[in-house]
Amino acid sequence: MNIFANTGILLIVVLAGWVFLPFIPSFIWALVMARVVRPIYLRALQYCSATIASLLMVVFVTLAVLIPLSLLATKLVYEAARSYQLFGQWLTMNLSLQSVKNIINRLPLPDTAHRFLSQYEFDEPTAIAYATEYGKKALDLLTSLATSAAMGAGGFLFAAVAFLILFYFACKDGENWYRRIIRAVPSRFGLEALFARIGTGASILFWGEAGTCLLQGITGGIIFLILGLPSPFLAGSLMAICALLPVVGTAIVWLPMAVWLVITGAWGKAVILIAFGGVVISTMDNITRPLLSKVGGGQMSVLTVTIGAIGGIAAYGLTGIIVGPLALEAFSWLLDHLGDENSNQEC
Repeated sequence: MNIFANTGILLIVVLAGWVFLPFIPSFIWALVMARVVRPIYLRALQYCSATIASLLMVVFVTLAVLIPLSLLATKLVYEAARSYQLFGQWLTMNLSLQSVKNIINRLPLPDTAHRFLSQYEFDEPTAIAYATEYGKKALDLLTSLATSAAMGAGGFLFAAVAFLILFYFACKDGENWYRRIIRAVPSRFGLEALFARIGTGASILFWGEAGTCLLQGITGGIIFLILGLPSPFLAGSLMAICALLPVVGTAIVWLPMAVWLVITGAWGKAVILIAFGGVVISTMDNITRPLLSKVGGGQMSVLTVTIGAIGGIAAYGLTGIIVGPLALEAFSWLLDHLGDENSNQEC
């Protein structure tokens, strides 16, 4: 009888999971956002019913998150395409082998390096042919990415609608489902402590990590705009993404631009960009991250966030930026839980 009962339970779980599989990314984001806006939701419950409060949270998240993100994504695609076009025009109008040689000669290199470079002669028609070939490949890649983005618009709309529906029920019935799961699972598994740790981790990721990356990206974009550098919006967006990486971080974006400014003779802008990027943007991480993490209710190790985010994105796409760190945090909890159990058994 137990075999049939266990088989039936397993079959029900598998069937339910199979039905729910397409909604997993939307469900994860819905749970994270429900955790983030929970203080606002609890305050709203003091003045209206759970249904109205949940609807208000849906409107709030739509206006504060979904619509701005959609506009930013559209602007980012436009800025990337425009930057590629301007760069191609600049190469066509200004770049030649002689201009490259002039740039190399102006570099503050030792005389030995200049003599070594002067030994090599380049065939301009061959170089132009290679440049044209690789330019065509880059254009084909951009066209392919744009086509994929257009085809994915329907998928994004489906995911957005699913997210809003799941987010509504996560706010309205999340507490009830939480109690049912806790009651169904034996207490020895420590599921309540796991949920508490993951919930805190989700808040830390949103406020501490995402908030810090966003501030670094905004600051970097502003300095690009002030210095009159091309594509400040694109540069700021790339800095916000690269801010997840330890050590190098946003320098992946502003340092090559500073080197390019030095090559082209814009020493003043290069010095300002290096000083601002190295002192202000890079040190923001040490100041804003701890402060914003306190809003989320704690602090997560840099290793967990970095390895989790990079590995999560590689494995699960955009959702992995949340799933990866939380999976490592859950693994850390499991080690602590097993260690406590072993200690109790030895006593």
